Amino acid sequence: MRGGAIIVAALAAILAGGPALAQTGVPGLAGGPAMAQTGALGPADLDAGNATRVFAEANALYAEGRYDEAASLYDRLVAAGYSLADVHYNLGNTHYKRGKIGRAVLEYERALAVAPDHDDALANLAFVREQLADRQAPLEGGILGALLDRIYARVTPSSFAILASAAYFALVGVLIAAVLRRGTAWTARAAFVLTAVAVLATAAAGVKAYRARALREAIVLADEVAVRTGPGDDFVLEFRLHEGTKVRIREERDGWRRTAVGGTDLEGWVPAAALEEIVPSERRTP
Repeated sequence: MRGGAIIVAALAAILAGGPALAQTGVPGLAGGPAMAQTGALGPADLDAGNATRVFAEANALYAEGRYDEAASLYDRLVAAGYSLADVHYNLGNTHYKRGKIGRAVLEYERALAVAPDHDDALANLAFVREQLADRQAPLEGGILGALLDRIYARVTPSSFAILASAAYFALVGVLIAAVLRRGTAWTARAAFVLTAVAVLATAAAGVKAYRARALREAIVLADEVAVRTGPGDDFVLEFRLHEGTKVRIREERDGWRRTAVGGTDLEGWVPAAALEEIVPSERRTP
């Protein structure tokens, strides 16, 4: 667990100091045959064995301070289909070292899209966001709202589905007990609680699955981008966004994207080239 000023000090040491790489924690890359379980096999020259070697070479280059070369190898792994959380996490660290803070944010977000409970990616992303020119507005609901949102973000749709299934099975058991014992106050209360848990977990699983398919989020990679009232340079300038800011894509037209900044009512059009989606369309769940 991380806490207080210790977090900042530790993260500063990680990001500004020595390498903070996942060395052996990449499923399949470190373990070889396990890669087949991910369904993301690369071309013949980057099978699990070769991918493991490339990953190790990239880590070694990072340790030597050869960040451009390390980034190239991590990118090669991603392009070959090894879009794994630790690969994106290491690539995010590498981009941070290269001074590309927007790409660091992008890769930490991609690591979390694969593994929402990746503690190191969560910590480094929070640390890097403190350095952005545009501070994202806090979520409504204060500390409790932020805590609940953080918990929700870390739980996958399958986890919610498992919780819902467990609640339904427990509910069946309670109802059987109620029939056999002609019902008691505790069975009624238990049935109510389990029904609520099952319904809420089912709804949460559905919402998360839908968001994974339909929600399009992107990171600003340009140093600064003008946000306009319409898709073109001749439209009125509304405001400006800066590198590393996270936005939602609402619409695309003629090489422009209508975007919204989460936690605010800010919305407008930016050139598509100024952004890069966290989950590219080719990797989006159909």
